[in-house]
Amino acid sequence: MRRPFFGVALISKTNRPIGRYLVKLCFDLLAGRKHSHEQDWWPGVRLAFPEGNRPGEIVYKGRTIAALSPFDILAAPRDEITIIGSGPSISGQDFSRLPDHSAILLNGAIHLLDDRLRNPLAVIVEDERFVWRHFSNMVKFIKPQTPCLFSTGTLRAICEIDASWLATQQVIHIDFLQKPYARPRPSSAELAAMSFLRWSADHSNAISLMPQRGIFAGGSVAVTAVQIALYLKPAVLGLAGIDLLNAGEPRFYETSGDSAKSRILRAQGKILDIYTVVLRECEPRNIKLVNYSPVSSLSKIGVPYDDRLCRQSDTDV
Repeated sequence: MRRPFFGVALISKTNRPIGRYLVKLCFDLLAGRKHSHEQDWWPGVRLAFPEGNRPGEIVYKGRTIAALSPFDILAAPRDEITIIGSGPSISGQDFSRLPDHSAILLNGAIHLLDDRLRNPLAVIVEDERFVWRHFSNMVKFIKPQTPCLFSTGTLRAICEIDASWLATQQVIHIDFLQKPYARPRPSSAELAAMSFLRWSADHSNAISLMPQRGIFAGGSVAVTAVQIALYLKPAVLGLAGIDLLNAGEPRFYETSGDSAKSRILRAQGKILDIYTVVLRECEPRNIKLVNYSPVSSLSKIGVPYDDRLCRQSDTDV
C-alpha cells in the first residue's frame, strides 16, 4: 500500500489525511463554487466512461489501473433487492434469509461478508472518509469481482492508498449531479431542467431515474443506493439497517469507544423527504417498498415494517 497523500495523518481522529483537508480548503477558496469539486479527482485521477459494449477505464497518474463497468452489469431481472445500511438494528437480524446476489451493502455493511451474507449484488461506498478509516476491511471482506459502486472521491482515495486493488473488482462510477466529474457544478435551474429527476413537493430534493446519467446527492449513501435500486426495478425493494432514529449510537460493527461521527441525524429530514419521492415512484412500477428495521424513521412516511429478517428468538418473544 502507498502512504497517504501528504504523508502520515491522524486518520483515526480526522477521518482523512490532513493533506486532504488542505486540498479541499484550497479548491474551495481558489476554484470557486462551479469548480471546487475538482478536488475529488485531484491529483492524478482521470476517468473514461463505458460506451456501448466497450468498458471505460480508470487512469491514475498517467497509468491505466482498472476498467470501469456500466450500470447494466446489475440490470438482470430480480425478484427482490435489499439495501443494507450500518444501523445498530443490523446486529439483531438474519441475512441468510436473503437470496444470493440480492443485497446492496452500504459502507460498513461489508462486515456482513464475514459469512453472515456471502454473495451481495453490489457494494456502495461514496464517502472517501470511509476509505481512509476502513480500507483494510474493504480488502478483507470484498471478494474479487464484486460489483463496487464508488464515487469520484472514493476512487481517488483508493488510488492514493492502493490503486492495484481496483483491478480486482467490477467498478462502477457514481457521478453526482451536483458535482459531476470533469464538468462545472450545475445551477439550480440546470438541475430543474433535467427530465430524469423527480422532485419532492417543495422542489428542494430529488431522485434520479437514470443513475447512469447521474445520482442526486441526498446527504446519505442510503439515498444513493435507493436511486440505483429503483432503476433496477425489483418486485420487492427492502431496506435494512437504515434506522435513522438511533444514528447517534455506534454502527453495528463499531464500539462506543471507536466510532466515527454520523451526519444522519442532521440529514434525517432530507433523507425522509427523498424516500417519500421514492415511495411515490414505486407504485407505478409495481415495486413493493418494505422496511426491515424495527426502529426506523421510515415508518413516519408510510413505509411498512416487515419482520422477515428478525431472528426467530426475537419474533417468539
